Amino acid sequence: MKRNAVIAALTAVAVIGGGAAAVAVSSGDDAPATASPADRVSLVSGQESTAPADRDDDQDAKDDDRDDQRDAKDDDRDDAKDDQDDQRNDKGAAADPGNVTVAQAIAAALNHTSGTVLSADLDDDGDRRWEVEVATGGSTVQEIEVDSTTGKVVRTETDRDEDDAAAELKAVQGAKVSARDAAAAVDATVTSVEFDDGHWEVEAGEADWTVPLDTPRASREG
Repeated sequence: MKRNAVIAALTAVAVIGGGAAAVAVSSGDDAPATASPADRVSLVSGQESTAPADRDDDQDAKDDDRDDQRDAKDDDRDDAKDDQDDQRNDKGAAADPGNVTVAQAIAAALNHTSGTVLSADLDDDGDRRWEVEVATGGSTVQEIEVDSTTGKVVRTETDRDEDDAAAELKAVQGAKVSARDAAAAVDATVTSVEFDDGHWEVEAGEADWTVPLDTPRASREG
């Protein structure tokens, strides 16, 4: 065996999990060097340490998908509820006149004061009373408040110089359709009926209607 002869010793460390093999090169008379157990453990640990992280990423992605699906279902339920609320409002179900309808409020006002009703409106601020305007002649108008729960007259006020009261009274007195008739022409919970510009205007929930003076036929506006 010659001195100083170069003997190359190649030691391949088995590839674990697709990793690269480690090769040790030695020269001279020394024995071929091999990877130590610590080095092998280091290689294996370096490759396997990524596995838990990958599993965590997969779990996070699944959790995100479930959250997105849950949020989408919640949004669908909310949208459906909003649509139902809109439909109820459109039919006038959102209005809450208490136990007294517009027809009953008008009857209570006329029982208290004789005349011709020009308007009846549910005041939803505060006490929620019906405010009924009754023209008694000339420019005099009585504003009569009716409790929306009991149907009793709780307050009256006289206006002896109401603008256009005389002209409105003349138009309504000669009409075939009264305020009560106009309200009854709308198949919904009416919260307001008022004579305006030659016809009756009726509100029911979120919808507005017009009723002519000669026939009780309601037409929806808009």
